[in-house]
Amino acid sequence: MKLYALPFAFAAFASAVSGALIAAGAPDTTACASEKVAYETYVGKDHNVKLTYSHCADAPLVAANGYEVAALDKRQSNNVCGAACNTYCWSPSGGGPSESDCTVIANALLYDSQNVGVLFNVTATGTPTDKITMQYGSCLTYFLNQDFTTLVYCRTEWSKLVNWLASDCDASNNAHGGLCVATDQRWYVQVQHS
Repeated sequence: MKLYALPFAFAAFASAVSGALIAAGAPDTTACASEKVAYETYVGKDHNVKLTYSHCADAPLVAANGYEVAALDKRQSNNVCGAACNTYCWSPSGGGPSESDCTVIANALLYDSQNVGVLFNVTATGTPTDKITMQYGSCLTYFLNQDFTTLVYCRTEWSKLVNWLASDCDASNNAHGGLCVATDQRWYVQVQHS
């Protein structure tokens, strides 16, 4: 496991939890076995990036230290755009997404930020649209809301995270994808092979 400090993720979150280390497993350890899709469409300049709004009843809650937890603390503000997160990459190398495929998703997020709007809502955990997934070629990324309220995030920051995770959690860094968990544990962005 590699722990990276993003320029905008400087805060460390101390938490005494027990559980399985997410970063030690394969990317699908945080995948959903019983995902229910609420809506699908295609976005980006060329409408070639698949966008899915869904709910996952059995997705594990992930703490800022990368461990699964049973519950999260309640928070106040719902705008988490630019909030700090801690990055975890899965080792060993091999089987990760193509960085160029992830760049297509990152560019689609930037295109939509200019043409749809920078901010978007992700409904509260337990609702039909608490997970937003984007997929192109071998790259799959999603934003999962772990909070009990609707969160507001920005496409520009998601784009940065997609590029960061695709380039720093790749085979040249002995990894095959990863995730960035908010320091307050309310959300995470994951990048993995589709």
